[in-house]
Amino acid sequence: MIWEKTVLYGMQGTLVIKKEQLTHLKNCKSELTITKEEFEDSKSSIKEPGLSSTTWQGSLADSFKNVRNDMKSAYNDICGKQLNEVFKKLNERIASLKDEIHSLGQDISSLKKKIEKLEKEEKEARR
Repeated sequence: MIWEKTVLYGMQGTLVIKKEQLTHLKNCKSELTITKEEFEDSKSSIKEPGLSSTTWQGSLADSFKNVRNDMKSAYNDICGKQLNEVFKKLNERIASLKDEIHSLGQDISSLKKKIEKLEKEEKEARR
């Protein structure tokens, strides 16, 4: 029965750690969502300042436009593909932790019942 209690304490410790990890990941996801929204909202700043014949023109302006187009492509890649992949992995890890927590909870419950049964049998054997 000592072995079972040791295993139980270990499992309970693991459960606490998994719950902390889950909370941390959920907080990260929330912060990343806010950051993504701010990032998306600042997309229009790529077009500032506007280029026209009265502000800037010529080969340097054309080069600058090319840089802006490259920035826009990179921006779209980060905002779309890359961040979506991060969110996908976060969601997968969150789901995995939830499953692990659920499974650990069931294992802990089963082990507690087993310990109670062993304690009961030990008391009866002493009589």
